[in-house]
Amino acid sequence: MKHTRRFLIATLASFGFFAALGISATDTPLPTAKEVVDRYDEALGGREAIMKHSSSTMRGTTRVPGPNGTVDLPFVFYASAPYLRLEKVTLPSNGGRVPYANGGQVLNGFDGEMAWAYDPRSGPEIATGTDRESAKRDADFYYPLDELSWFKSMVTVGIEMFEGQRCYHLHGINNWNKPNDHFYDVQTGLLAGYEFDSDLPNGPATVHEVFTNYQKVDGVLVPMKQTVKFKPKSGGNWTVSEALTYTSVTFNDVDPAVYKPPQAVLNLASKKSGPHLE
Repeated sequence: MKHTRRFLIATLASFGFFAALGISATDTPLPTAKEVVDRYDEALGGREAIMKHSSSTMRGTTRVPGPNGTVDLPFVFYASAPYLRLEKVTLPSNGGRVPYANGGQVLNGFDGEMAWAYDPRSGPEIATGTDRESAKRDADFYYPLDELSWFKSMVTVGIEMFEGQRCYHLHGINNWNKPNDHFYDVQTGLLAGYEFDSDLPNGPATVHEVFTNYQKVDGVLVPMKQTVKFKPKSGGNWTVSEALTYTSVTFNDVDPAVYKPPQAVLNLASKKSGPHLE
């Protein structure tokens, strides 16, 4: 129901766009951020349809760069209200060598309190600080309804083209003081994507997270494709870093026991104290 990470863009309305159409900015007052988000909730199916569900299972494949080209990895994402999430991505077979521990799965989870990760190649991790807050936000099962509560401020700054779609551009500052930019299709009201800055291994970059191919599942529209791409701040072209395709989405079918972290994570947590358990 939600997905995630955003940042800095210009905060001026695109007057040139309106001038090209022969329309003055005063002729076309922009909707408020709340109006845009409320319209998005309605476009998804409405509050009642969204609240009818309390958990979801999303299966599919994610295409990522590999040593010999791209590789498709199967995944399953579990989510439950209010703040429970588990992501499982299955790694390749390791060329017939000794299998990875834990069935060769990379795990990321939020169990309601703790944000954690487990990679059989590197072991367990526990997130703290703003990383934990980001994980909790991503685990918010009703994020479309709660969206504005995650922000200190959110304003509509203009109408812009985003990934080929004419969109309302919303610029916000989240509760841990990070700028976030959201784009909502002017025609459909649906979320087109996010734009944000990120420090990648090769340097700072602008990132687009794009949501497409919305399909109705049990009364709620779900984006069945999610693409992440980046463009280096130093210049260059957009590069797709991940493309997720959902092949199955079901609701109200998750056993809460699935969110229990693996023992390696629990062992690490027992050695730590403080921020992640607040």
